Amino acid sequence: MAGTGGTRRRSGQRWLWVAICVAGTFAAATVVAVFLLPPVVYRSVDPTADHSDARAALQSGLLTAAAALVAVVGGLVALAETRRSNANTHVRELYTRAVDQLGSENITVRLGGIYALERIAKDSPDDQRTVVEVVSAFVREKARPSAPAPAGPATPAGPRRLEPDVQAALTILGRLPLRRGVHRADLTDADLTGAELSSANLAEARLHRTNLTGAQLNNLILTGSALLGANLTGARLAGADLTNALLVEANLTGARLDGADLTGAVLVEANLSRARLDGASLKRAVLFDADLTRASLFDANLTDATLNLANLTDARLNRTDLTGASLDATELGGADLVDARGLVPGQLDVASGNARTRLSTDFQRPASWPPAAS
Repeated sequence: MAGTGGTRRRSGQRWLWVAICVAGTFAAATVVAVFLLPPVVYRSVDPTADHSDARAALQSGLLTAAAALVAVVGGLVALAETRRSNANTHVRELYTRAVDQLGSENITVRLGGIYALERIAKDSPDDQRTVVEVVSAFVREKARPSAPAPAGPATPAGPRRLEPDVQAALTILGRLPLRRGVHRADLTDADLTGAELSSANLAEARLHRTNLTGAQLNNLILTGSALLGANLTGARLAGADLTNALLVEANLTGARLDGADLTGAVLVEANLSRARLDGASLKRAVLFDADLTRASLFDANLTDATLNLANLTDARLNRTDLTGASLDATELGGADLVDARGLVPGQLDVASGNARTRLSTDFQRPASWPPAAS
């Protein structure tokens, strides 16, 4: 509904300006005709006769027509300005009412305000940045990190779900049209545990220290997003697009990243212990000092990745492509590299292995490594 209304208004404005251009063109043509048409007309009738009176009458008529067309153009311009002013006033009124609704105690009213803001962002592209900022602030306010639990026996907690209005706000942020220069969202420090954002688009969003524990993020687009210190423990990110994302010191313990695209992602000091990265692309990813203990990287692509000082203890690297990967001081104790692809002896010589590190029979164990366990 919102998109249809906005399209109709824009279509009406286009037709109005077309009418103004047509009327203006005719007015200009009429003015030119005032000076050029009479001599041509009366010269062709009788070049020797005096047609000054008739010529003056024709010129007067043409000038009158030109004046009428100019008046029409002026009226159309005034109409266009009036319509634009009315539209802006309408948007301001909708915006003010929607923001007021966000502060209501009634969740139904808050939901109405959220969807009204979505309509404004779609109908008025110039206002989308403001809408994103307001909705992001609403989420941050409503999803503040919980206070630490008091000391005492731990109480088992079931799966957490976000409040419906917070979830609705996130859904809207993830489906707004892409606009050049407009960030998708700023959800810094928000507690979004258990959020549902599968297949949403949060490219270039700011998610610093955001808590997305157990969130459903399958096929989520996070291209170029900043998730410094974010908590994605146990999150589902299968098929997610994290190309060039910043995940410095992010916690991805036990996260499911099967088939995810982390090409060029920066995961310096990130915690990926027990994470599932089967079939994931980590080409040119920076995993300096990252923790990949017991991570599963079956059939993953780590071409040209930087794994210096990373910990891959007991990691599963079967069929993992390590072509050109940097393994300086990488811990490979107990890692399974039997079917790893693209490995060359020089990569292993600078890495650290132990007796449990498994290599293909095609490789001679580096001299600095202990003998393989029998």
